[in-house]
Amino acid sequence: MPERQEAHSQEQAAGAAEAMPAPGAGRPFSLRLRLLLLATTVMVVALVIVGIALSAAQHRAAEIALRERMESYVYLVLAASDVDPAGRLTVGDDLGDPRLTQPGSGIYAHLHDGGSHWSSPSALGVELPELEPLGAGEIQFSEPGPTLEFYAFRYGIAWELPDQTVVPMTVVILVEPGQLEAQLEGFQQSLVRSLAAAGVILVIAQLLMVLMAFRPLRRVAEDVAGIESGKSSRLQGRYPSELEPLARNVNRLLDTEQANQERYRNALDSLAHSLKTPLAVIRAGVHVEGEEARQAIDKAAEDMDHLISTRLHRAAASTRRTLAEPVAVLPEANRVLASLQKVYSQKMIAVDATITPELQFYGEKRDLLELMGNLFDNAFKYGASKVRISAAAVEGSSNRPGLWMLVEDDGPGIEPSRWSQLLQRGVRGDERVEGHGLGLAIVLELVSAYGGDISISRSELGGASVKIEIAPT
Repeated sequence: MPERQEAHSQEQAAGAAEAMPAPGAGRPFSLRLRLLLLATTVMVVALVIVGIALSAAQHRAAEIALRERMESYVYLVLAASDVDPAGRLTVGDDLGDPRLTQPGSGIYAHLHDGGSHWSSPSALGVELPELEPLGAGEIQFSEPGPTLEFYAFRYGIAWELPDQTVVPMTVVILVEPGQLEAQLEGFQQSLVRSLAAAGVILVIAQLLMVLMAFRPLRRVAEDVAGIESGKSSRLQGRYPSELEPLARNVNRLLDTEQANQERYRNALDSLAHSLKTPLAVIRAGVHVEGEEARQAIDKAAEDMDHLISTRLHRAAASTRRTLAEPVAVLPEANRVLASLQKVYSQKMIAVDATITPELQFYGEKRDLLELMGNLFDNAFKYGASKVRISAAAVEGSSNRPGLWMLVEDDGPGIEPSRWSQLLQRGVRGDERVEGHGLGLAIVLELVSAYGGDISISRSELGGASVKIEIAPT
C-alpha cells in the first residue's frame, strides 16, 4: 500500500508539473491583441504598397505632362523663329512664355542649324550641353542621367528656303530636374499625410470592430466564471448565432453532468436501501451456528453481489456523453433482430424493418443497443406473427440530428388505461409472459437521459405501438 500511494503521488506530481507553464514562459497574447497586431501589420503593408504605387503613378503622370509642356515650348520657339534667304536663323523676342525670357527660370530653349546657334534669354549664365542634332521629324525625350542633368526634349525639323534649299534644324528644350521634383515632393508630402490619417482612422475602426466582435466572448467568459463561482448553473445570456451552438452545447454538458450525478446518487441510494435486508440477514446469522445459518449468509452475500453489480451497471448505462461519436443505427438493429429471431425462432416472427441507411444515433452505443433490445424484445415477446419497425432522423438547426423509432406488433395490444402504468418499473403487459417488467422503464430512463420522449398507442397491426423520439442535440 505505501508503494502504491507513493507511485500515485508521483503521478499526481508529474501531472501537475505538466500542467504548469515552463519557467520563463510568458502569458500568451490574447485573441484581441493578436487580431489587432495582425490587422495593423496587414494594413501598414497595404498602405505602404498603395503609397508606392500612387507615387510611381504620379511620377509617370508628371513626366508625361512635362513632356507635353516641353513640346508646346518647341512650337512657341518655332513660331518666333525665321530663316532669311541667306540661311541665317533669327528668333523674335516674343516667345509666348515669360519663363523662356526670365534668366534662371529652369526652362531653357536652344535652337541650332548646324552653323548658327540660339539660346533663350532664360539660359543667360547657364552652360547648356551640346546635344546631337536630329533628322527632320525625329523626336526624342530623355530624363536626367549621368551624362545629362536636364530633362531634354529634341525636335528635328527641315526649313525650306525660297530657292528650295533645305536647312536642317533641331529645337532643344531643357528643364531642370528641380521643376519636377518640387511638384513630386509636394504630392508625396500630401500623400503621406493622407495615408497616415487613413491609417489612424482604420486602426481606430479596427479597434472598435474587435471590441464589438469580442464583447460576446467576454460575456461568455463572465458567464462561465459565474458558473465556476457557483453564482449560476448554466449560460443564461443571448449570444450571436456563431456562439449560440457553443453556449447550447455547454449548457447541455452542464445539464448532462448534473443529470448523471443525480442518477449516480439515486443508484447509490437505491443500492443502500436494497442492501439493508441482506445485511440484516448476515447480521442475524453471524451469531447463529449451523448449516442453515451458513446457507442464509451465502444467499444474502449473493444477493448483495447481484444488487451491487446490477445497480452500478444501471447507473453507468443511464449516463451519456453529450458529444459522443455517432453510431450507425441500421447495422446495430440488424444485429439485435438477428439475435431475437434465433431466440424466438419457434414463433416464426416476420420482421418488416424500414430504417434509413444513413441514420445515426448521437450517443453511447450500449444505450442504443439497450433501447432497441428492450423495444424489439417486447415486440417479439408479445407479437403473434409480425413485427414492424420504422426509424428515421429528426432534423433540426443542430448539426447532430435526433431520431425517432416506431416498434409495432400484432399481439393482443395494451389497454389505453394501462399505457402510463407500463412505463413504471415492475409492471408487465401480460402476467402470463415471463419477465420482470423493467423493459419499458429502462427505455424511459434512457430516452429521458437524452432529452427525448416515449409514447404508447395501438398499432395498425392490432397490437401495441411504442414510439421513441430523441430531439437533435
